[in-house]
Amino acid sequence: MTIFTIQITPIKKPYMRAKKVMQQTVCKYRNGTKGYEYSPYAYGKQHCGYVYKYKDTAACIAERAQYMPAFLEMIDRVHRKATERYFKFYADYNQDDEIIRVWAPYPTIAPNATKTVYSQRKHQHDAHHRFLEDIKSKMRIQYNTLMCVLQQGQWDLANDSLYKLNNYLYELQSMCRPEHHEVVFKGKVNPLTVNRK
Repeated sequence: MTIFTIQITPIKKPYMRAKKVMQQTVCKYRNGTKGYEYSPYAYGKQHCGYVYKYKDTAACIAERAQYMPAFLEMIDRVHRKATERYFKFYADYNQDDEIIRVWAPYPTIAPNATKTVYSQRKHQHDAHHRFLEDIKSKMRIQYNTLMCVLQQGQWDLANDSLYKLNNYLYELQSMCRPEHHEVVFKGKVNPLTVNRK
């Protein structure tokens, strides 16, 4: 069988020029039996250091709004193609045909209470349907998170968000393809394995 390779472009970190403003704040912690108290230190302990929060500026919001439309357009295009593949892949799907057996777990107590066992294809169909329902929202939120942590300068969290985004993209591009199709990322570096230690 000839393998048909599909190359997809990985999602990359946008270059964020604007930086969020770091402000000192307080930490709410439980002080034994006294109840909740507030402290400028983490967990109310001085050796844990001060607690900070990041505040958005107008430049930060404008910069994120600049990158988001192109990303959402790309996700819409990929999602539309995946939906077309989904309906084509399950064109002959009928839930009644996927029933393996129907049995009564309590035949003496409740003979009318039956349990249906479905095939693996039915579970796969439902999983693909749930995935397509909320993947656009997940990717939009994750991309916004990626831009926020880049504006905060938290590079480890940015790598985590980038991994999740590329994993979502890979699953979306790989969904409902024939067995001889292979989806790979362009370039020499695989973004899903680059940060493995």
